[in-house]
Amino acid sequence: MKTGIYGGSFNPVHNGHIHLAETAVKEFGLDRLFLLPSKISPHRSSAEYAPDEDRLEMLRLACEGNDHLFVSDYEIKSDRVSYTIYTVEHFRETYPDDELFLLVGSDMLMSFDTWFRYEDILSNVTLCVVSREKGDLPALKRKAEELGKFGRIKVSEASPTVVSSTEVRKKIAKNKDFTCYLDENVVQYIRLKGLYSVRGEGDLQYNPDDKKKYLKEHLSPKRYTHSLNVAAECRKLAEKYGEDPDKAYFAGLLHDICKELPEDEQRKLVLESGYTVCREELETRSLLHGIAGAYFVKKEFGVEDIDILNSIRFHTVGRAGMSRLEEIVYMGDLISAERDYKDVDKMRKLAYTDLNAAMREAFAFSMKSVIKKGGVIPICTAEGYNFYTRLS
Repeated sequence: MKTGIYGGSFNPVHNGHIHLAETAVKEFGLDRLFLLPSKISPHRSSAEYAPDEDRLEMLRLACEGNDHLFVSDYEIKSDRVSYTIYTVEHFRETYPDDELFLLVGSDMLMSFDTWFRYEDILSNVTLCVVSREKGDLPALKRKAEELGKFGRIKVSEASPTVVSSTEVRKKIAKNKDFTCYLDENVVQYIRLKGLYSVRGEGDLQYNPDDKKKYLKEHLSPKRYTHSLNVAAECRKLAEKYGEDPDKAYFAGLLHDICKELPEDEQRKLVLESGYTVCREELETRSLLHGIAGAYFVKKEFGVEDIDILNSIRFHTVGRAGMSRLEEIVYMGDLISAERDYKDVDKMRKLAYTDLNAAMREAFAFSMKSVIKKGGVIPICTAEGYNFYTRLS
């Protein structure tokens, strides 16, 4: 049996990590590969490092469905410093008959001869190197030849997927779009747990006062009043659940900015946006304005905050794994001051006592309303209902 070992902080695990792992399995003929998140000091900043158990869970989610990838908590559970030689000795003791392979990235190979007891590591494993930077193969081969006197070293020539955990964390902290770098289940987990977010770094970049002037000129009095009410509700919900109240107010204020545009103009914005839109959304006029609105405020007002844009885009349909701000705008729209549907008071009370339960009830309410009118349910709405039902 060929067993691989791949350690790292995985903070968070991204597509580059999984590409490297899958490449190693294929290139080196591994039967299984264990991925081990390293132990992080509890004194580290939570904005920089996710807790050990969260990194472990994100890794499990990223490896789900791959029969060759397994997750080990050996280093996280260990009470001593996580030197690689100890991990190698653990796997040698656990799988005495297996041929062991240690997987490292190209940056690790270049400094491998500075590692603690590196000669002992090389006497116990085949060192497997997968490139993490374009154009570094010549240097890797030279280093592998230099270290070859101590043991077996193999270098993969597969093209790398260049992604940095540091850059992913920066994007999350600044509310930039990071979803293309991670498995979708990891994205949902990060949003649900609020990982890597930075509070209080600077003021909101966007002034709501000039946007009120625009809305007053372009919306009917009834729609303008609704927008103000939703903004006020979002501020209160944000204060309740620890979000930025000014940011929540801004997102709530703009959620219906394209609601009263002619359908052809809304549809044009949707098609220009490049957003992934399901057939049910495209076929339902009342659902176009959220997508159009997100693109409009980005294009016309220069709003780049992905959390604000997603809050506008999904405020009617919802989705699984919504961020806290997305949930606040979704609920703020449903329970704003002028709403008077049956059981609205019950929905308001639930929103301020158990937001997850409120989201489940809100999805159920929305879907029942659509079905009653003979409409169709967007896929993201059904996924959202299932998601919050499982949470409750």
